[in-house]
Amino acid sequence: MPDREEFCAIVAATDLLGQKWTLLIVHFLYTARPRRLRFCELQNQLGGLNPATLTQRLKRLESEGLAERVEVGSLPPHVEYGLTRKGGDLGPVVESLSAWGEKWLSPVRTKTKR
Repeated sequence: MPDREEFCAIVAATDLLGQKWTLLIVHFLYTARPRRLRFCELQNQLGGLNPATLTQRLKRLESEGLAERVEVGSLPPHVEYGLTRKGGDLGPVVESLSAWGEKWLSPVRTKTKR
């Protein structure tokens, strides 16, 4: 284990992306590219995630420079979210994690009643 005084990239990355829902938000924003997603679209893709939790995660991604919030002035005005260049660089990481999960993790199957 690295000394607490030393920088560890894995610790820093998991501190940022390890919160529940954060990596899925990055995934959905990445797969929507180049289109941005409205808050409600993102919330629906996440299975109706609590709006407060989604707002908190998006603000953290924005503050770290991974996501951007764009106010669209059409009628009615609305907000859309997308990944920055920095956030887009996570795309291959998310794709690799997905490929690993497809290869090594199986969905839980319900047993048939006899």
